Amino acid sequence: MPHTVKMSKNIDMNAKQALQDYRNLDCCFCKDCLRDPRLLPCLHSVCRKCLVQILDSNKSRDHINCPTCDEDICIPENGEDGFEKNYFTDGLLSIYTAKTAKDIRCKICELQKKDKFAIYTCLDCGDFLCDDCSKAHCMTRMTIEHKVEPLEEVATGSHDKTIRAKRVIPCKEHKSDIIKYFCETCFVPICRECQLQYHVGHSCTAVAEAQTIRRSGIATNAQNLGQKLGGLKKVENSVNITLEDIEKREKDLAEGVQRTAKKLIDQIEKEKAEILESLGRSMNEQRQLCNEKKKEIQQVYSVIEDSIKFCNDLVGNGKDEEVLYLEPIIRKRLKALQSKKTGESPMKWKPPDIRFRNIFLNIDRIGLFELTFAREFARHSEAPIKFGSRHVAALHLVKRLSMTAKEDEFEARATGLACLPGDYIVVGDYENRKIKIFTKQGAFVETIANCKPISLATCHDTLASSDQLSLNLISFDKSFKRKISLESTGSSYPLASMMDQYFIVANNRNISFQIYDIHGDLVQDIIPVKGSKVKNPVFVTGNSKGHIIVSDWLTNTVIIFDQSGKTIKDFKLKGKTPKPWLPGSLCVDQFDNIFVSDYSRSRIIVLNPQGEYMFEYQTRRDDLDRPRCMACDGMGHLFIAGKGGLLNVYACEYA
Repeated sequence: MPHTVKMSKNIDMNAKQALQDYRNLDCCFCKDCLRDPRLLPCLHSVCRKCLVQILDSNKSRDHINCPTCDEDICIPENGEDGFEKNYFTDGLLSIYTAKTAKDIRCKICELQKKDKFAIYTCLDCGDFLCDDCSKAHCMTRMTIEHKVEPLEEVATGSHDKTIRAKRVIPCKEHKSDIIKYFCETCFVPICRECQLQYHVGHSCTAVAEAQTIRRSGIATNAQNLGQKLGGLKKVENSVNITLEDIEKREKDLAEGVQRTAKKLIDQIEKEKAEILESLGRSMNEQRQLCNEKKKEIQQVYSVIEDSIKFCNDLVGNGKDEEVLYLEPIIRKRLKALQSKKTGESPMKWKPPDIRFRNIFLNIDRIGLFELTFAREFARHSEAPIKFGSRHVAALHLVKRLSMTAKEDEFEARATGLACLPGDYIVVGDYENRKIKIFTKQGAFVETIANCKPISLATCHDTLASSDQLSLNLISFDKSFKRKISLESTGSSYPLASMMDQYFIVANNRNISFQIYDIHGDLVQDIIPVKGSKVKNPVFVTGNSKGHIIVSDWLTNTVIIFDQSGKTIKDFKLKGKTPKPWLPGSLCVDQFDNIFVSDYSRSRIIVLNPQGEYMFEYQTRRDDLDRPRCMACDGMGHLFIAGKGGLLNVYACEYA
């Protein structure tokens, strides 16, 4: 062994590398390298000295807050001693300390009141030694097998594994003994003396055997918790999308105000400034709420991510004893995080609108602009559905509504049904020749058109209706209207929206499907390929992939096909009775699950996104006969209109 070694200039660089290799070695309170680290229930670490300082400053309270995540932490009865030592991080610190040692005095010389720099370290006992002491260190019977290495060699990392392997965690009760067993009865690591004194008759297993289950359990729980990160990321994306919507909505409305204001005189200019100020203030308030929500999500995300990183580091690099000591705390923490309400519900906001009043009522106060808000609106794709849930497991009746308004002459007969953004639904009432808007609570709002609608659909900010001769488009704010003539076929034109960008119109005379954009321009004409079971399409819908789904009454089949006309899947229900089923109205939810109404038997058939049978639900049990048309709102609700002018609202249970 060489005895003369110069301190390397590369140690500082190695120290920086060590900081990259061993994360989380800084105290979350003092921000310096941890000393005698204590693990908080939230899995963040503080120095014992810092923990005492925190506890002293909170003597009048029964809890403290984590300096990193602000988690509320109950103070144990025995104070700082109630917080477990972070054995895992302490083990990493032993490597880090050896690798980054600089200007450290020889421990043996300090005992003799000498002042010499250490240039060696003992990998077994951790002592830092000068050149002379390093020569004598291995000359005793107790230390003859010890391994002494130069500090600059240790700093390269070549002895990291050796340092970790030689580190011994002593028994809490018997400091001179090492942990050998784990008491399954008391759930505590013990030494041989503990087993003989305090755990006689208990179920004790070797450390190597006991840690296997705990290590696997930590990994599994951490993996399960990791699923929440994806959910939180989706909600954060929802916040970002909402911010974009706010910006776009503000821009669009401001431009509308500008266009109108140019035609008016000074008084209108004054009111223009007032409405823009009101609009900006309202948008800033909602934008601030979004940013606060985003900050909250990022904080929770960071907390969970830190916990998972800690668990993964422990599982991958922790010693058996470390796993056993820390597993109860980790299990408790992961369970708490798993059950923690992390605000996975979608970001909601109140989209504004501007009403333009009659300017001739009072020239002194025109009152041209009015800032109004719809009910809170959340993006459909961010419905508050349980993480990982995609398939419908059950339907639960929420409420029953009437589609007949007081002003109606006849009992309503719904031939079209669609959901509007916010808290509204639109009903095509063929009997009363109306298209009506209701709230989802059943309150009649207004009649927006007088016609005999065969089918309805909404797309983006446009409502479409069809009859036997035309396709009619109208924007929600009624600023855009267009009527598209269709050839007379003697039958209806089924209508649906697709991908919130297009309208599908089915022509059951020549068996073709026209795709229109929201402005009424024809984009594509699709004809099913030869051999398709599409013979008489009576109802149609589209999913998020751009596939078209139809109910065919000639073949009694539900067919899914792509935009090239190629069939992806066809489904035909095989019943036990000779009377065939009659696939009727179709709709899909936000996960592309398919709902098919069987008009003749008063039931709903639920298919998965691939068109495979899941289950059926009898609407007659809820006093709803002849389900004719349906719609999903993207928030986990299914609306079914049937006989008697009634509308049932169901909550979808996902599994």
